[in-house]
Formats: sequence, structure tokens, C-alpha cells
Amino acid sequence: MDLPTIVSFTLFASVSAFTPGPNNIMLAASGANFGFRASLPHIFGVSVGFISLVIAAGFGLASLFAAFPNLYDVMKIISFIFLIYLAWRIGSANRAQTERPNEPLQFWQAAMFQLVNPKGVSVIISSVTAYTSSATTVASEVFVLFVVFSFVTVGSTITWTLFGLVIGQVLHTPKRLQLFNITMASLLLISLVPVIIT
Repeated sequence: MDLPTIVSFTLFASVSAFTPGPNNIMLAASGANFGFRASLPHIFGVSVGFISLVIAAGFGLASLFAAFPNLYDVMKIISFIFLIYLAWRIGSANRAQTERPNEPLQFWQAAMFQLVNPKGVSVIISSVTAYTSSATTVASEVFVLFVVFSFVTVGSTITWTLFGLVIGQVLHTPKRLQLFNITMASLLLISLVPVIIT
């Protein structure tokens, strides 16, 4: 992979990582509701899960989906169901007392979500197919994808959680917090629209 391709890919990866999507919206909501420290497992889960998926994609995930397109369709349906559940969970956070208190996503939940995250899977497959030189060099070029995605993913997860934390400082009243949570839940659902119409 030559330098211009690396620069181009870094720009693509940065835009993909920092633009609103399911992960970033959930992290902002987590930061606002639970604070930065309590959201660390969520941050690490997203980072580790996404980077692991990058490696898996480089070593055959794209080929697997190409060979079994129904598998991708099944995973997409699962992701939609899970995202709708998460939107409900975010939208109803702290709105009423329940037997089980609301809590941020745990490491394994955030990591496993990457397997069915439509934005993440699409970005990774596009990256592997568009920014590697050839089928024979994919394995050696996965390291470059890994390094770039590691930096931008960690940067975006921390940034969006801190954004939520800052927003959370002005959400002093339950009504404001409820409005913010409903807004985040709505944005999460809206983020699915491009995937549904393609």
C-alpha cells in the first residue's frame, strides 16, 4: 500500500469513525447518563470489537459474506432488532424507576454488537475491498488498516463519550435528560435509514 493510498484511507476511516452512527450515538448517551469512567467498558468494547472485525475482514469476512450472502442478511436483521432495542433503552433511560437500574453497555455487549453493526460492517468490507492492492496482498496490508482504524476508533469513541459527558452537565433536570435521551434514541433509529434504503 503506497503513501497516497494510506493518506486517502486515513481520511476515509476518520470520516467514517467520527460521523454519527450507532456506536457514537450510544457512546454520547452513555457519557451523558453515566459519566466517562462508567462508560469505559463500552469504549473498550467498541474499540476491541471493531478492530477485531477489521482483522477478521482482512482474513476472509468479505469472502465469507460473498459466499454466503444470506448470512449477511441474517446479521443485518439481527442488528436492526438490536438497535431498536437499544434505542428503546436509551429513550427510556431514567424516565421511571425500574427494578433493575439503567446501566451502560458492558465490554462484551459493546464488542459483540460490532458483529451486527451495519455501519461498521459496511465500512470494514468497503475498506478491505477498496483500499487493498489485490487479493494476494490483502493479508499483508491488513496491518495498515489495523493501525489506522485503531487510532481513529479509539479517538472517536473517547470524543463522542466526552461530548455526551459535556452535554450531560447541562441536563440537570429529569425533563432535560429525558428529552436528550429521546433525541439520541431517535438519531439512532434515523442512522438506520441509509442502510434500509440501500
